[in-house]
Amino acid sequence: MVQIKKCSALSFLAFSQIMTLLLCVACSKDPSPDTDSASANAPEAGAPTTPRTTGLVKNPIKLSDTADAVKWMDMASTKSPAQIAKEEKLAKDAADAKLAAETKKVHDDKLAADAKLAADAKIAADAKLAADAKALAAAKALEKQKIAAAVQSPPAAPPKAAPVVAQEPILNVITGEQPKFPSRAVRDGVTKGIVTAQLHVETDGRVSKVEIVNATPKKYFDKAVISAALQWKYAPISKPLTTTMEFEFKMAGDGS
Repeated sequence: MVQIKKCSALSFLAFSQIMTLLLCVACSKDPSPDTDSASANAPEAGAPTTPRTTGLVKNPIKLSDTADAVKWMDMASTKSPAQIAKEEKLAKDAADAKLAAETKKVHDDKLAADAKLAADAKIAADAKLAADAKALAAAKALEKQKIAAAVQSPPAAPPKAAPVVAQEPILNVITGEQPKFPSRAVRDGVTKGIVTAQLHVETDGRVSKVEIVNATPKKYFDKAVISAALQWKYAPISKPLTTTMEFEFKMAGDGS
């Protein structure tokens, strides 16, 4: 039913075009002028002639063009519904193919853009990883340098504290008699002498030991110094102490 309507529309269109062409051909023909009007309108001898305006189309359609148009319309009116359907199907397939091609192009462009974006992101990630690796390597190298420097130059020893000099306890003699001039020295004519001795004093102030360091002359005054020093008594002290004492001997009447 649809094909029949399309054929009717084509036939009507062809008919309208044929009528239009015939009308144009008819209008292009010049009317036959009457003899009287021709003689009346004939220009006088010697008068300039001017082209006559007819009011028709300047470039009328030729009969050959009309024949070609009529032939084409005849061919169009003779198409069968199957041919028309086939042409419509071909036109539809062509439109679908064009749409599919355009869709595919849009899809391909999107894929290309996504691939480029992914490639750029990968390049940025690789660059960041490379920078992080470089920074880590630099930090490790610096740490190794610090360790090597610490091994090569050991830390300086802390300054030693100044030794504290213990203050010796003060010896206070409570009782202490000077040694007597030996009689042996008197018999031998020794009138003077000097003896240096070390006294070991205990915490209770008692002299526990006497050692002769030096004596001039020797063996004359040693026993007298030891005997007298062992009888000395000092005030109690916090710890045992050794003190050095010098004893000088002079015979009475010796002015030297």
